[in-house]
Amino acid sequence: MKYCENCGKECQDNAQFCDKCGQKFIYQGENIEYSSKSRLACGLLQIFLGSLGVGRFYSGHTKIAIAQLLVSIFTFGVGSIWGFIDGIVILTDEKFTDSQGKIMKM
Repeated sequence: MKYCENCGKECQDNAQFCDKCGQKFIYQGENIEYSSKSRLACGLLQIFLGSLGVGRFYSGHTKIAIAQLLVSIFTFGVGSIWGFIDGIVILTDEKFTDSQGKIMKM
């Protein structure tokens, strides 16, 4: 048995996806697809222009980007802290993926 890194559920050894959250299991030696987009660029865009959702638009996560933009508008800029924190999370998360599920390299 193995455990899902995302939710912690116990899964069968031969499972390709977690039954609970749908996370794909990546086995050592398996080819991992990497994004052509940079995690560093995404994180820095999000830190400096996160109130506009620019980093999330860059990574292809348009729904989150629109939400960040609307929150910043409706809170008169106070909600822009979300974009700043999100940028830090993007920079520190080694498994951050773009909208196609490909891991973004630094």
